[in-house]
Amino acid sequence: MAGREDMENWTIRLAAAVLALLTAACAGPSLPGRAHGRPSPSPSASAAARPGSIDAFVPQAVSFVESHRGLRFKQPVKVNHLSDAEFSQRIVSLQRRDRADTDRQAKLYRALGLVGRDVDVEKAEEELLGGNVVGYYDPKTKELVVRGDTATVSVKHVVVHELTHALQDQWFGLDANQKDMTDDQALAYISLVEGDAVRIERAYVASLSSGERDQLARADAGSGGTPSGVPRVLVELLSFPYVAGPPFTSALLQARGQPGLDGAFKDRPAGTSQVLQPELFLNGDRPQTVSEPAADGAAFDRGVLGEVQTGVLLESAVASGGLTRDQEQVAAHAWAGDRYVAWSSGDSYCLRVRFAARTPSGAAALGSALQKLTGTNPHAQVDAGPQPVFTSCG
Repeated sequence: MAGREDMENWTIRLAAAVLALLTAACAGPSLPGRAHGRPSPSPSASAAARPGSIDAFVPQAVSFVESHRGLRFKQPVKVNHLSDAEFSQRIVSLQRRDRADTDRQAKLYRALGLVGRDVDVEKAEEELLGGNVVGYYDPKTKELVVRGDTATVSVKHVVVHELTHALQDQWFGLDANQKDMTDDQALAYISLVEGDAVRIERAYVASLSSGERDQLARADAGSGGTPSGVPRVLVELLSFPYVAGPPFTSALLQARGQPGLDGAFKDRPAGTSQVLQPELFLNGDRPQTVSEPAADGAAFDRGVLGEVQTGVLLESAVASGGLTRDQEQVAAHAWAGDRYVAWSSGDSYCLRVRFAARTPSGAAALGSALQKLTGTNPHAQVDAGPQPVFTSCG
């Protein structure tokens, strides 16, 4: 799950999954802040950069990111240009490094009935990536890795986005303590990171001329949609930080200004419930600690689903007609905590999760919604009560 993956791999996977979402719904520039810190150093390569190249654009992008994020770069960001073949090989290598975690995810998705036995999750992720990735920031090497060296309008907004990640890393350390997070905590933190970068990127897109925005829209329209064989759960979870992250960061800015946004990188959101409902984060309302249910075999995984994955699970009942959208949202928002354990059973994988709800009525709504899943999954059962327990095999 997400908590076991490093920031570099998540950034790459997310960038491909929601490429078109990044420039959609540009509601105007973000709130500009006063840039704090010493004056940023100029990239050493900019003086000799080829006109129209990424290197020539980087100083402009650095200035834009600083003025809109309110922080200054502490040191230059190295730009590593790779050919198409080299870039593709880099992506493949990173995917292979993630294979064990992808296999674990596939087992959990099967157990929950979110993917069938015939679905190759690793292949589906590769299809989702395709050739859409333009570049990414690597917090391990502290470099911006890009495909080629031509700064088209489609490349420029990605450079702005990734330089925002570089700035975040220089001030807050993107890879710090990643291994100690639960899956839900990691997804919430990534939503903060991506929401902040999308906010700056949208401000850049809004600053373009109408002709440049039209050109960008045409390029995005020609990039193709989601491949038909990609399971909905992959699209939902990979796109979540880009979709939910911007409203979350905007809520922090409106409530507490830039100090509040910067502070969230240190006192991080405790779960996706705080991202979906920013008032929970602002009020210090953290998820409840829930006792782990017993497994019926040797456990291969344990953790927290969180509100967003609970919502994805319940959407299966919406798709089958068992729940209305309103019922699903009421049940998902009732989530106050959970704990799951997963094990193998013959050629199947099973998962049991115990939920906590905010109120008794919320527990009833969540238990009732989970019960609807048993109508389409004969290997699922629900034990209702103050803390509903859901068990599923697949």
